[in-house]
Amino acid sequence: MKNHNQKTILILAICLLVFPKLKSQDNEIPKTIQAFDLAVGVGDGIYSGALSWNRTHGLLKSKKLRLGYGVRFSGFGGNNLNYTTAPAKLASDDATVDTLTVNSPLSMGLSASIHIEYFITTKFRVGFNIDAIGVGFGSESNTTFISSDNTGQFPITPKAKPTSLNALLIGDNDIGQLKSEFYIAYAVSRKLLLRGGLDMTFSEYTTSVELTRGNDRFRNKAMMGFIAISFNPFN
Repeated sequence: MKNHNQKTILILAICLLVFPKLKSQDNEIPKTIQAFDLAVGVGDGIYSGALSWNRTHGLLKSKKLRLGYGVRFSGFGGNNLNYTTAPAKLASDDATVDTLTVNSPLSMGLSASIHIEYFITTKFRVGFNIDAIGVGFGSESNTTFISSDNTGQFPITPKAKPTSLNALLIGDNDIGQLKSEFYIAYAVSRKLLLRGGLDMTFSEYTTSVELTRGNDRFRNKAMMGFIAISFNPFN
């Protein structure tokens, strides 16, 4: 009986020592987190989708603030969307801004992305990400051009394709399709994360011919809500 009590006490002591450590490990924020992500956005006559991989690294001792990078394949579409003059030197003056209506826009991009994230708790986090540089592609579309020169229909209806270069250059200097997200996320488990927030997709078309002032680039700035699911198979 005495031996039995001693074994019971020993087992309880081991449990008391081990279980808190396991709980602490479960709540600990990893130094490195990587995940695959699927996101879908919908707005007024517009939609977007993205498949991506990202990796973040914890900063400072707490590792709550995180900085990372990734690769994202994104798509954007809608019906009869207006694209306005893109080059910064023209877009800064309303008098030199033209409008290109793209009948059936469907543009895609494959870009490297930048990620910033902060853990509020081990379950909740907030973050921001944005495409930095990549390539754009998609189908050619019919367009209608409205020129600031004559405030009416331009003599031609040019074809247009998504701009082939994506580059984050800040403000109207940006080129091509750039997607960014502001979000809040909830960790369902250590491997599964649900995200939701605001999707901002800047898409751009290049016309087959130069139009007024030698311009052939036109941009649409879209904003919509999105939801996403992230899976971390490495955790």
